Parts: sequence; structure tokens; C-alpha cells
Amino acid sequence: MNLNHLKAFEKLIQVKSFQEAARQLSVSQPAITLRIQALEEHFKTKLVKRTGEGVQLTSQGEVIYKRVKEILKLWEDLEAQFLGGEPVGKLVIGASTIPSEYILPKIIKNFKSTYPDVDFSMRISGSKDVVDWLKNRLVDIAITGEPMTTPLLYSRPIVSEKLSIIAPLEFIEEDIKQFRDLFDVEWILREKNSDTRSSLEKTIGTLGFSTELMKIVGELGSTEAVIAAVEAGLGITVVSSYAAERAAQSGRVKIINLKDFQVTRNFYFSCLEENKNLPVISAFWVL
Repeated sequence: MNLNHLKAFEKLIQVKSFQEAARQLSVSQPAITLRIQALEEHFKTKLVKRTGEGVQLTSQGEVIYKRVKEILKLWEDLEAQFLGGEPVGKLVIGASTIPSEYILPKIIKNFKSTYPDVDFSMRISGSKDVVDWLKNRLVDIAITGEPMTTPLLYSRPIVSEKLSIIAPLEFIEEDIKQFRDLFDVEWILREKNSDTRSSLEKTIGTLGFSTELMKIVGELGSTEAVIAAVEAGLGITVVSSYAAERAAQSGRVKIINLKDFQVTRNFYFSCLEENKNLPVISAFWVL
């Protein structure tokens, strides 16, 4: 059914006049008549009747008019969501661990303050999983470490941070001057393919070393698990500076600062290239 037929029907009932409906819709009066007739032929029933008080609905027309208003409202909301206007609807966010815990809460709070009609949900996993979710349209946007370059995705950095070395409170650091001095110490690391692990491996490579030289005694699947292991005295590790500072301020671990270990990494906003201009998505990444 032509959407213009529904709009003509709605406007006619609102103004109770074929002539006024035509004027407000910027079409001829015969055009309004033809659109109403097309609707009546489609539903095989009379929708309106002329009275001394103007155009009125028949009993069948009342039922159909109620549904027509609902259809037009749904269409209006759909156009607003995808073609412009204030963002509405639901936004599904995929995020790796650090963004989900330390970066996104503030961003989401600001977003909800600006666009209260948008609801959100979040799925959390490693960056590779999150980007796969995005490619498979299981999430609308992804906040991760650096994603793979692909024409399918639009990506841009949104925030940068440093990595920090943390150790148990009883760790003696007087003899630790360079990163290489830590190769004799036991290490607890994030699992392979995590953003933190990848950043650490790249940095060690630029220093001329590899993780094979490190005494890795454990690999864990979350930042908090790694911090808890360090707090228990199982070894040292490298974690997000956000997480390191919080743990240090709580008296759980200490931060080891080395001049030759300065690691900065970016976190990225990503969405499907075809969706980057959708109002609810573009509104989020410009915050």
C-alpha cells in the first residue's frame, strides 16, 4: 500500500475536509479523493462519509484509522532513527575489558544525558570477539584496541592510555633500572591475543627482546584476575594505567616506573562503514 494513501487518510480525518486535506498536503482535491478510494477498494469497505459537520469515519473506518495512525507513527520513528532527527531506539555496544570498565561508563552517562530516548546494552569480550560481533551485526558499535584494517569498518581513535608495570607491595625495586632487569622476575600475563598482551609484546620487540625471555608463570583471562594474582605475590605484570592506578591507590599493589618502558596505546570506536552516518551511531562517536 502506498504510504501517501495512509497519510491522506489520516490528514482527511484530522481536518474533516477533502479541500483542506489537499491544501495541507500540497496536492489537488481529486488526488485526495483518489487516495481514499484506493484505500476503500483495498479494504473492500467504506471508510468515510460526508456529514453536515464534515467528513466522518464509518464504523469500519474507525478500526482502520486507528491502525493507520500506528503505522504512520512507526514509520516516522523509523525515519527519525535512520535518516535524521534526534537519535532514538536501542544501541548495542561491544567493548573489550578496559573500555567497558574504565572508559565507557562516563561516555555512556554523557550520552544518556544528551539523548535520554536511546537505550543501550553492552557485550564484553576480547577485542577480536568484539570486532567479529560487529562484522556479524550482533553489536552496533565496538570500543576496542586497534582493530584490523578492513573496508567493512569505520574506525577512529577515541582515547589513549599508558600501560603500567605493577608488582606486589613487598617487591624490592632498588636494583631495577631498566626493563631488562625484570627478566629474572616471575610474570603473570593476560592471555594471548588480548590488547594488553599484544601491546606488551610489541614494546618488548622494539627494545630488542621477546616474551620468550620472560619467566611467565601464569596467563589469566581478565585484568582483575591478573591484579589479584600480583597482589597475592605470584609475580609482576603489565596492565592498563587506569587499572594500575586504582589498584595502587587501594594499597593492593605498587607501580614500577622505568624510563625505557613507556607504552601508549589507543582505544578505537568502530562501526560498519555503511552505518556510520546513522543518527544514533554518529551521535555516540562525536561525544
